[in-house]
Amino acid sequence: MKNCLLGGTFLLLLLLQFSCKSTYELGRKRAHWISDNRLYNQIVDSSLSYNTLWIKRFSAHYESNEKTQNVKGSIKILRDSIIMVQLNAPTGILEVARIYITPDSVKIIDRLKKEYLASDFFFLSEKLNMDVDFYTLQSILTNSIFQLRELYEKQRPFIRNFKGKAIDDKYVFISDKASKVERKLRKDKYEKLYKFNYQRFEIDPSLMKITDVLVRLFGEERDMVLKYRDFINLEGQKFPSELVFKVKDSVQSLSCKLKYNKLVLDQEIKFPFKVSSKFKRIYPQ
Repeated sequence: MKNCLLGGTFLLLLLLQFSCKSTYELGRKRAHWISDNRLYNQIVDSSLSYNTLWIKRFSAHYESNEKTQNVKGSIKILRDSIIMVQLNAPTGILEVARIYITPDSVKIIDRLKKEYLASDFFFLSEKLNMDVDFYTLQSILTNSIFQLRELYEKQRPFIRNFKGKAIDDKYVFISDKASKVERKLRKDKYEKLYKFNYQRFEIDPSLMKITDVLVRLFGEERDMVLKYRDFINLEGQKFPSELVFKVKDSVQSLSCKLKYNKLVLDQEIKFPFKVSSKFKRIYPQ
């Protein structure tokens, strides 16, 4: 009996050990020098391959100057075409709002107030306090590499705007004027940074996935931080199940921590968006 109990306990511990190890560990491999082109191509090759992505459940903790809120919901993405977010009541059952985003428009239904809004994408970038377009937002949600339009006067390929480095346990891509920015930061010459912008990606060598993004717009005193954590196996691909998004400037700040649950790739999904005739249309202020 004693041996049976010991054996059962050992088996239970093994099951617990393997069932709890659901995420990949970061920093398990040192970064060795590779060319910028090779680093960029490896990041692109390891990015999520999908036509549709369905995050069946997410939970989010949102904070801004005015309020703190916890929400639940789901996200559907049809690559390069539609992002639809459904927001539920705290119980997670009743839908209270639906957001339908395309490359040139944003539509929102508020079921509680019986109102709806239809506007261009600029409305959303204002709410996020960052000049992002549809494709940048899609990249942020799916852990893909991107470059912000407002950082560069001329749109060039990513590899011409960024320089790669190997720093201990991570690869880093830094925007091309970053060396000038870092020299001025070391000398505390903040007043001369107004015309500079700065974007930095940190990449884990063992996963070849982006883990951290920092954007600084010195002229506007604005920072954006992205953190990707808890990478899981999503149908044979590595994907973060946690995303932290923060934007801060001299006037306001906002942050949102998203936890993804029950993700499905390339399933045929629908994107219904129908506004009741009883709902009142409102306009951006």
